[in-house]
Amino acid sequence: MQRPAPVRSPFTIPLVVIVLFIAACVPMTTQPAPHAPTAVIGAPPSRIALQPSIVDMTTRSAGTAPTVATWQYISGAQTFNSQLDARLLSIFDARAGGRHEPAALPATPAALLADGVSVTHEIVLATGSVVGSRFVQTTMAGGVRTARSEEITYEDLSTGVVTGSASLIKPAMTSTLRTILGDAIGTASPTQAPGPDRAPPTDSVSDAELLTAVAFTSAGDLSVTVHRDPGTGAALPTSVTVTLNAAATAEVISPAGQALRTAVISGAPFKAPQPAPGGLAPVNCDLVACAALTYDDGPNAQTTRLLAILDKHRVFATFFQQGGYVKANPTVAKAVAAAGHTIANHTMSHPYLTKLSPAGIESEVKGAQNAIERATAVVPAYVRPPYGATNKSVAASAGLPQILWDVDSMDWQSKNKSVFLPRIMSLVKPGSIILQHDVHASTVDGQSELIAQLKGKGFYLVTLPELFAGIDLKPGASYKCRGTAPGCVAGR
Repeated sequence: MQRPAPVRSPFTIPLVVIVLFIAACVPMTTQPAPHAPTAVIGAPPSRIALQPSIVDMTTRSAGTAPTVATWQYISGAQTFNSQLDARLLSIFDARAGGRHEPAALPATPAALLADGVSVTHEIVLATGSVVGSRFVQTTMAGGVRTARSEEITYEDLSTGVVTGSASLIKPAMTSTLRTILGDAIGTASPTQAPGPDRAPPTDSVSDAELLTAVAFTSAGDLSVTVHRDPGTGAALPTSVTVTLNAAATAEVISPAGQALRTAVISGAPFKAPQPAPGGLAPVNCDLVACAALTYDDGPNAQTTRLLAILDKHRVFATFFQQGGYVKANPTVAKAVAAAGHTIANHTMSHPYLTKLSPAGIESEVKGAQNAIERATAVVPAYVRPPYGATNKSVAASAGLPQILWDVDSMDWQSKNKSVFLPRIMSLVKPGSIILQHDVHASTVDGQSELIAQLKGKGFYLVTLPELFAGIDLKPGASYKCRGTAPGCVAGR
């Protein structure tokens, strides 16, 4: 959160003015001694909350030594989010020894890991168009830390320019800063003999490795977090953050550092990017386990009840609507679109398209398309053939990608949530499309429970545009899931 600017009395004379006034009145024969740096051992920059601009995510891989990650997207910052995705995927791929496949598992908090790798990314600064991110990677084996890296970088979202921590310090002044840090750390956390979780001493640690986590406090003080002794290079038992007073470190800061310090002190409100086109949430279904809830045959009175449930759980879904029901319930159809859900085409009157001529198929699809657009101002991008019945003639005449499913709830058959919910949970996998029908009260009755079960298993519930993001869906082609499983379409 943005800290408010301090309130000052108009009658308060700044201390620096008093000092200058006294200096002007008292003759001096020698130069005053420079400010001595005051080193304080404290806490690193804290994670900030900036909803709804920041979206929290978490996932983990399977196995006895999993990879666990928690990170923060910035809504609308597509380049920022894509670069973060690439970095996370590279870590997960390396740990998997190939292509990472999302697993539907509850994300274990990183602090609970005894074996494996935990990755934490968090936003620690957001002012104007500048965002500061801290990225920490820790490797544990048998409850012992075997490796740790921490890095704070800064990005101007308006230009895409990224500045690393080391760039905030003048190269010629790094030895001075190294000495100051060494003195402070030596007092607060003396270097201990090497142990299984600490690397043996080396002759030195490079400036690039030492200065990976540099920040500024709201008062402009310099904050440096280190993991190794600046002199010997030995790993410290724990990370140490040293905060140095602004006046004493002014000559240490580079021009880029001065610019960032000024921005931090100013406390300007964060200029949040515009949301992504179409309202797509920042989610990557190659990285996390996704599943798409889809509902057929509405809109109707049950649809209205379902919208309230989805809103309560902050879940977005895809509605395959029949043109005839849209004409009969245009207000409900419009409410679905207004709530941010995806509306797709389920033909005009729900016939077996495989029994129609090409002209009949085209008429059914176009009729629903026109009815939906008139009621909602949405032009559907997908069609679902009723009963899943399709063939070459349907593919050639539909004019839109055909969306089928890999999880058939059979909710219409049992009309009993104690039957169709276990069926869904037994079939769902990362990348699944779940078929249900919002014309049945029993289906709507089970949605809160279903959503809780899916989220509890580690699924992110997404719309079809989110599930298939980055994949070019071809008109007429059929799609039933995302991923590398048979019959699914792979992402990257």
